[in-house]
Amino acid sequence: MKRKLLSVLAIMMALVLMISMTACGNKDEDSADGGETVTEEAAGGDKDAAAAEGSGTDAAEMPEIVKTIDGIDEDLGPRPPLMIESITLYEDGTVAIVPLDELKKNEITGDETAVYPFADSGKVEDVNVTEYGNGGYRTIIALMKDGTISAVNGRALVEDHIFAVMDNVGSRDNFVAIETQTDESATSIIGITDDGKEIVLDYSMNFDEPEAEQNP
Repeated sequence: MKRKLLSVLAIMMALVLMISMTACGNKDEDSADGGETVTEEAAGGDKDAAAAEGSGTDAAEMPEIVKTIDGIDEDLGPRPPLMIESITLYEDGTVAIVPLDELKKNEITGDETAVYPFADSGKVEDVNVTEYGNGGYRTIIALMKDGTISAVNGRALVEDHIFAVMDNVGSRDNFVAIETQTDESATSIIGITDDGKEIVLDYSMNFDEPEAEQNP
């Protein structure tokens, strides 16, 4: 009788031990599966973030550079400096100007490195640094995509170290190019219209005669 009882107890203990081992094995498998899922989700999130950073935002959305003007204050001769490091025209019509020295102090208010003086004027088709008059002054003049012309006040740029933009110079919207004409006395800025007319823009800008607006 004792042997039968011991045999039954041994069988029961073996069954209990087997059940316990099976339960532990299931828990381990669940833990392993859960850990792998979390790792995959984390890896997937990292991949998505990297893809967004690499191709979805700043780098991919930056417009193409169409034109860059640098060396602006090199070989000045008698001309006063504009205090500009570079001018960049982008494909979307944006113009970024990197200022230096006093111009930077007056125009940069935060951590930015560039100024966009034509932002309120419209989209720019072409931009140039152009001499005018006979005092060695220069201006930044922009042919806009709508056929108008905008220009930075050269006197304010050189003397006050600020950007002051005049829009619709020449009061036309059919300009296709901007040129300069120089003779023995001065340099004039000429706007070329789509019908071939040459419009002298100096009189529209009046950069050298601010008193002319006060005493016409």
